[in-house]
Amino acid sequence: MLKRVLSAATVLLGVTTCIAVAPSAEAVAPPYCNSGALCAYYGSNYSDGSPQQVYQNNTDLTMYDLFYNIQGGSLYNNGKQCNVTVYTGKSYTGASYPLNRGTGWKAIGSNLPHIESNYWC
Repeated sequence: MLKRVLSAATVLLGVTTCIAVAPSAEAVAPPYCNSGALCAYYGSNYSDGSPQQVYQNNTDLTMYDLFYNIQGGSLYNNGKQCNVTVYTGKSYTGASYPLNRGTGWKAIGSNLPHIESNYWC
């Protein structure tokens, strides 16, 4: 009986060790989205050319066509440290939508027709 308990404990320890050292999956940014950037793409699934990119807090993104006309496009947060919140109004007003670092929205619908400002962290 003691041998079975010790064998089971050895197997369990080995499984636990394997789980603890398994590498974590890293998010892979879509094409042309530079490290540290919030990237807006014209097409869904990060397609249709190079994205427009911003790197800091912005109170007015209306001069960036791909951010302002984001509906039907896609957005990716390739930030180095922070999540980002995008807003439908200038100066962090309107509806807010948080986007975690290393993630994106592949197809933006009518709930977010414009991104007019963004705030990191």
